Amino acid sequence: MSEWSFIQSRPKYVCEGKNMSKAPHKFQEKVQSGMTYEQHFRDRCHEMVCLAGELERVLGRKKALEIMGKARERFIVEVTRTERGPVKSFEDFKAGEKTENASPCFSNTLTLTYAEETPNKLTLHVTECLWAKVFKEMNATDLGYVLFCQPDFAYPQACNPHIKMRRTKTLMQGDSYCDHTFYWKE
Repeated sequence: MSEWSFIQSRPKYVCEGKNMSKAPHKFQEKVQSGMTYEQHFRDRCHEMVCLAGELERVLGRKKALEIMGKARERFIVEVTRTERGPVKSFEDFKAGEKTENASPCFSNTLTLTYAEETPNKLTLHVTECLWAKVFKEMNATDLGYVLFCQPDFAYPQACNPHIKMRRTKTLMQGDSYCDHTFYWKE
């Protein structure tokens, strides 16, 4: 039986026992569909976990993760090249990162700080991530890592081959924060 077999019933989207007198958490902000970011992510993750469970049943866990990871990485590279295009300098990359991280999609699903910035390096710490929260609740962090953390390494390369990323911690793997360091390497 799959470790992802918990998906037999859809998750409930209620805030039982919560003190609703204070402002809701940013994960509870509404997206265009009227759902909250958290509801939207739960539905998307539920679909991915269902797919992974079926692939695991047919191919085995290792092969299922490998196929989904490679597909997701190709998708991220394609979207990055299409939507962001190549960046000519590290300054352009840093500016693009800050703009993207300030967008409603990222600002309502991640909590991050810029820990260090130099002409050739940008380090950010993610202390809260909706993807990690949802995949942890679904007991599927290995799948979450393959789909949403692992492709982070291909993303800067898709922007410019001189841009590399180093990371030693992820929320998805149980650390207290993610430490992304992007740097320019000639």
